[in-house]
Parts: sequence; C-alpha cells; structure tokens
Amino acid sequence: MTLLYPSFVCLLNTLVVHSLLTRKKTFLFCFVAFVTNTFLIICAASLAQKYITQPTILKYVTYSIAFTYIIYFHIVFKESLSKKTFTMFSVWMFSTIILFLTTSLVSIFLVNFDKKYIQDLIYIIRICIQLLLLPAIYYRLSKPYKKVLGIVPDKIINLMSLYPVIAFLLLINTYTTPFGGFNNFNFKNEMFLLLVFISLGYFLVFAGISSSSKIITLKYDYKIIENQVDLQRQNYKKLNASLEQINTLKHDVRHHLSAIKSMLQEKKYEQVLKYVEQFNQHEISKTVSTLCSNFAADSIIKYFMSLAISKNIDFKSDVNIPEDIGINPLDLCVVLGNCLENAIEACDKLDIGIEKQIELISKIVGTHIVFMIRNDFNGNIVKEDNIIKTSKSEPTHGIGLLSISETVNKYNGNLDIKYTDDKFEITIIMCTSARKNGTTPFVS
Repeated sequence: MTLLYPSFVCLLNTLVVHSLLTRKKTFLFCFVAFVTNTFLIICAASLAQKYITQPTILKYVTYSIAFTYIIYFHIVFKESLSKKTFTMFSVWMFSTIILFLTTSLVSIFLVNFDKKYIQDLIYIIRICIQLLLLPAIYYRLSKPYKKVLGIVPDKIINLMSLYPVIAFLLLINTYTTPFGGFNNFNFKNEMFLLLVFISLGYFLVFAGISSSSKIITLKYDYKIIENQVDLQRQNYKKLNASLEQINTLKHDVRHHLSAIKSMLQEKKYEQVLKYVEQFNQHEISKTVSTLCSNFAADSIIKYFMSLAISKNIDFKSDVNIPEDIGINPLDLCVVLGNCLENAIEACDKLDIGIEKQIELISKIVGTHIVFMIRNDFNGNIVKEDNIIKTSKSEPTHGIGLLSISETVNKYNGNLDIKYTDDKFEITIIMCTSARKNGTTPFVS
C-alpha cells in the first residue's frame, strides 16, 4: 500500500496534464505508455525504499525517479519540451500544495485520530480533492490554457518554466513529504507564508504569459489591419488609374470616331475592322473589374488573385459577398486571407510544369454565407492529433489557423476540410447578420 496512493496521485496529475496539453498519440498508446512508465517508476522506487534508509536521501531519490514522467509527456504530447515541463511541474506543485493543506486540516480537526492510519487518511482526502477539481480544470481551464500556450513562444516559456520547477523543489525540500511520514502535525505559519508567496508568484507568472499572448495576438491583428489598409491603397491606385484611362478615352473617343467616319465614307471597310480590333486590344480597355460588392473581400481576393497570377497559378473565382453582410471586414480578411495564402503556398510547392489552380466560390445560403476554396497540392499532409498543420516557419506560426477557427466559431459557423492525392478543399460556413434576428440557422 506504500506506493499505491502515490501511484494514484500520479495518475490524477497525468489526467490533469492531459486536459491542459494536446495529445498527439492514440488513447491506447497513452495508456500503455503510462502503465509502462508507472511500473518502472514503482519498481525503481521500491528498490530505493529497500536499500536507502536515510529519509532525506530517500525523499530526493524518489522524486528524482518520479521526474522520469517527463519522458511520457514528451512522447505523448505535441507541445514543446519547455511547455510540457512548465505544465508538469505546475500540476505537481499544486498537487503538493493540496497535500500540505490536507495535512494541516487533519492536524487541526483530527488530533486524536489513530496515527497508524493518518497517512492513509491524508492521501484519501487529497485524492478526493483532486478528483473534484479534475472536471473543473477540464471544462473551464483546458481551452483557454491551450490557447495561451499555443500563442506564447518557447522563448518566454523557457524563462517562465523556471518558476514552477524552483517552487516545487522548494516545497519538497522545506516540508515533510509522504515518503518521510506525517508524524509532525505542528501547524507552522511559515508554511502558509510560503504557500501565499508561491501562489502570488504563480499569479504573476500566468499574468505575464497571458499578457504575452495578448501582445502577440494584437501584433497579428495589427498586421492584418496593416495588410488591409495596404490592399485598399492598391485598390484606390488601380481605381484612379482606371478613371484616368476612362477620362483619356472620353477625350480621344471623338478623334477615333472621326477616323472611323472618314474610312467609312471612303468605303475602306477592312481598314475600319482592323482599326476597331486594335482599339479593343488597346490597354485602355483593360479596366479593373469588381469581383463582389463587399469592398474588404473584393480587395483581399484581388490581391491574392494578382499574387497567384504572378506565380503562374490559375485563379478562378465565383463570389457573391454582399456589402452589408453583418460580418466584420477584419474577420472576412482573416478568413479569406489565411485560406488563400495557404492555397497559394500549397500550389507554389508544386513542381514546374504541373497544373496549378485555385478555385474560390462563395454564396449566400439562407442566413449563412458559404466559402469554398479548392487548390492543387502535392498530397503531403502534416497532422498532429488529427489537426492539420501548415509548414510555415514564422514566429506567428499557427496563429493564422487559430484565427480562422476562432473567427468561424465567433459567427456560429463550421469549418470542414477535405483532400485527395492532389486536391485540397476547405469549406467555411459563417452566420450573417440575419442570425441576430432569430432566423433558423443553415444546416449542411
């Protein structure tokens, strides 16, 4: 029974880590890996208890053996090693805090309890508390924690992860642990002061991490806005160029008509036809066409269309995006911009001579707008825990995909991805302003 309770606590802590990190292996693999790792730890701890008689040395050896759980976390979860270390030690530290609080409560309210069963009672109360906290962590903390952890770069986490490691080592070094026995139940003010300082320190650490994630997100949003302003500037330039061409055409049209009239009067019909053909092929006739009535969407689609054409990618579009659609222009740019950027990146990786095509379709269906982007690609899909990843290497890698998902969810929408050996297709459904009026949502 000596190692049964600690093993169960390790299981609970591992389940908490599972709720806070993103699993990249199957459930069966995780189960087998955990059982194997735990079995090896129990064997090593049993040998340590058998041959090490000094309680202090036994304590440090046992915890050192338990630290090998980082191998399991490194294999099972997709986050970086620093983020796994930060999460593991944070969970362990709060579990240890629960242990100390439980010990204090027992020492206050159960003074006359049979000391033979004190350690068992402490473990049972501790396990019950952690079992009660597990659903709350999973349903309330899991999503925001993963979001922040996914945004904050490893450079910041590397520094922040030092705190839980040092705090945890300080705790196990200062106070009695389960492996040393719970014979001393004197309530110490120093312990509460230490726990208060550790808790305050954690508050500052998490506040720093949260602030970093917000700053990174704001930088990304600023980049989106900056790109949108640049797109509008380009559109205005093209529009001004078109207006100048139209003014030139108006000014010169009477001269062209006079020349055509003169040739007709002289019955030079073949020359008239040639003249008209040259006139149609003139650069004056090349005006900027409008793809849709929504200015933000029209700007960003035309930008990526010109980018695709410059890379010899055939870009086909059939879009119907109304001007007053009830979707924030910035959100439209996030969705369309990231999808089209990924499509162009995928086509650009294809070998020279292979057909490269992007097709963009949008339509209004009831109270929803539907976008479909289909593109050629090389068939290579990078997946982690059934999540498709891009191959970009920028510091904001992963933010674009996260922004698409969050934006679609913001409008009660849906995102669906399909692919074959050479075609990649993404379909996005977003609710328009009609949704606010209580209209029945579109069902695909």
